[in-house]
Amino acid sequence: MRQYEYQRLATDEALHNDNLPLNPPEYVESSNGQRYESNEYDYPHESSSTSVPIEQFEIEDAPLDEPSGLFDRAQAFSKKFANNVNTRLISPVSRMIDPIYEGYKFLHMQYERSILKVGNPLVVKRLLYVFIMMLLIFGITKYTSNTSITGANVGAFARGKFYDVDKLADSARQFIDPKSMKENLEYFSSMPHITGSKGDLAFARYIETYMKNNGLHNVYLNEFQSFTNYPNVDGTFLKLADGSFEAKLNEKHSKEMQFLAYNPNALNTIDVVEGEYVYVNYGRSEDLKQLEEKGIDTKGKILLMKYGGNVPEGNKVHFAEKHGAKAVVFITSKFKLADDTEVDDVIQRENVGLTRMSSGDILTPGWSSEGGFVTRLSWDKSETTPRVPTIPISWRDGETLMKKLQNGYTFDDFISGDGSSPVLQLKISNTNRPVHPFWNVVGSIEGREQAEKGIIVGSVRDSACYGTMGSNTGTVGFLELVKILTSLQRKYQWVPSRSIYFVSFDATEYNLAGATEWIENRKEALRKEGYLYIDMSDLVSGDELQIKAHPFLQESLKRALDKVKVDEGGETLLKLYSKRKRSIGNDFLEEKNYVPFINLVNIPSMEVKFKGKVYPKGSCYDTFENFENWDIDKSMSKHVQLVELLSRVIIDFSESPFIPYNFLDLSKSLQESMHYLKRFASSVFKDMNVKPVLHYKNLEQAVDSLKRVSLKYTGWHNDWKSVITASGGAEPPILAMERWAWNDNMVKFNEEFIGRDPQPKRSGYVNALFGVPFSAPEESGDDGFEWNTFPNIRSEIIDHNFSGAQDQIDRLAQMIAQAAEDFLTLG
Repeated sequence: MRQYEYQRLATDEALHNDNLPLNPPEYVESSNGQRYESNEYDYPHESSSTSVPIEQFEIEDAPLDEPSGLFDRAQAFSKKFANNVNTRLISPVSRMIDPIYEGYKFLHMQYERSILKVGNPLVVKRLLYVFIMMLLIFGITKYTSNTSITGANVGAFARGKFYDVDKLADSARQFIDPKSMKENLEYFSSMPHITGSKGDLAFARYIETYMKNNGLHNVYLNEFQSFTNYPNVDGTFLKLADGSFEAKLNEKHSKEMQFLAYNPNALNTIDVVEGEYVYVNYGRSEDLKQLEEKGIDTKGKILLMKYGGNVPEGNKVHFAEKHGAKAVVFITSKFKLADDTEVDDVIQRENVGLTRMSSGDILTPGWSSEGGFVTRLSWDKSETTPRVPTIPISWRDGETLMKKLQNGYTFDDFISGDGSSPVLQLKISNTNRPVHPFWNVVGSIEGREQAEKGIIVGSVRDSACYGTMGSNTGTVGFLELVKILTSLQRKYQWVPSRSIYFVSFDATEYNLAGATEWIENRKEALRKEGYLYIDMSDLVSGDELQIKAHPFLQESLKRALDKVKVDEGGETLLKLYSKRKRSIGNDFLEEKNYVPFINLVNIPSMEVKFKGKVYPKGSCYDTFENFENWDIDKSMSKHVQLVELLSRVIIDFSESPFIPYNFLDLSKSLQESMHYLKRFASSVFKDMNVKPVLHYKNLEQAVDSLKRVSLKYTGWHNDWKSVITASGGAEPPILAMERWAWNDNMVKFNEEFIGRDPQPKRSGYVNALFGVPFSAPEESGDDGFEWNTFPNIRSEIIDHNFSGAQDQIDRLAQMIAQAAEDFLTLG
């Protein structure tokens, strides 16, 4: 280590010496490594030769290169940019933040001092944290939801919230797109979609994709197997034995399958059926009775009859079988095109399965055909299969045959013939498939409160050909509803209180197989969970508004009708309907998908549509071109009105805290139905020498009990509203549980009327309160009777089994009284 020598500093006297050096002393390093002070003043005796010379260091500067390329210019620019950012942004911001940071440190120090004064800092901080989180949660739940649709809030710590049903429904119209609906209608009408065909499957896949793209949950194809039959070009004919006439069993001169003549579920022939023929008008029981009275025997004859007449075709075939007919030939009416040209080669294809005994697969009446291993009956064992062969023909061919008839009974258009006509030959060689797949498409919006409860929106998808008005108008509206409700979900974060199910039904043309098999496979669940079915079949086919609804539903439906504007003048659908002096009916008599919902599981149903145009349903003339030319709904305004109306009904029934049933309306409706029942019974008794007496007292008392039920329920409902209003929208948990119990009891009330007979007379009709007797017309006419109530009682009266009718009256009275008592029992 180097040694250093230091000289003692001068004393105070020396400091004041004027001879002090101006510069500090210099140090030199000796050869032996020791450092000495060099001072020419203090050491004059030392030789200068002993001082060590100072070595001069040189610093070599790097050569200054001029920017020689793009990289160098970019580097220079980036340095300049970084310097500008630092100067103009970072430094000013830093100067602004520094005082804030100093203030934060000061406040933090004060906060810590305050905590120390209160108590243990760890405990106090945790309590403050909990309090802040509570405020945060409260703020989120109260202010983050869209206030345009939020109604009374049940609080941050309750089950959920109530939405303003009216505001939510009012906002639905903005999502309705008539242009999109028209494009869909044209597209759907561009291809035939017969049940179980490639077109049907492609259509099902399209709807499945549409549902998924719009955000429905649990979307899937629900495959079933059912009996189906398809027409063949070869082997089927209808002709006169003398060769003078042969019917053209196809439309529009085409031999493609969709243009061929056949009846779904028709019986094939093994050999040629041969016999004389008789014209029987519409083939109703009264038509056949008129021929009997005229002495015209229909046994062993081929019967020619027109479609229509307010009687299902399956019933007509059944009547023909009872009268010993060999076969049935259906004659399609002629239609006028938009230019008044008459078309007489139209052939309609109507189901001939006996729907009034049981809807669904004709080989599995009363049980589901889902799954591979299912008991299937033989043709002759099933109660729903036709026993005589059938074939439809055009008006042109039918008129040719009827003009050859002579004598007999004269109907409005043609004479019946006396049974001595030329011999007619018939052979039917359809392709029968006892087990053939078809596909329902199912999707849902799950509820937030009582998700197990749900409403079902159903639409017909299949058709006999193109099906523009028969099925596609309903499918278009159905898909628009899917879009509207899922759009409301996305925009407002809305989840309905109870679930909504959307089902596109297949095989409707085959005895309502799609809807019936879907119900039969989940019958018990639907009885306990379903509380509304909305049917969307031929949604728009004219200008006349027609409404059918269960009495429970009519109050809600009227409110919705009163909010849908028909025109800019402010007229509503309710005013339009009232002008025609029509009331909302309960006559669900046609062969539509609501039949199994009402008669198998007693789910209150509704159907709203525009009708009026007599169009060739089930034929290849039901096209988009004719829809446009007939000016059915070019602007799609009727579609828009019905879609808005149904969206309001769906929102009301899925979102209202209470299922909006009206028990008082039900009581009033049943009282009117009893009046019609008595009139009907009297009409049956009038021609009898000994008139039976039916006692209705028990039934009247039971119906009156529903009024008391309505009053008690309404009182509790009003009390609930008062509590919610007084509490600022908060619903106590115990009150919420009672509300859910009331909703449960409403659904159970419907289930009370399902018969539990293991072998009912008609396997598809087990509802004792609402339903269709076997021989009821398809539409309520001018006979003054109501047909869709008390079906078991009416059936016994029709069969002249009056003791059985009295038994059914007493049983129904007991059912109603028990249902009323159970409804008021919560728990």
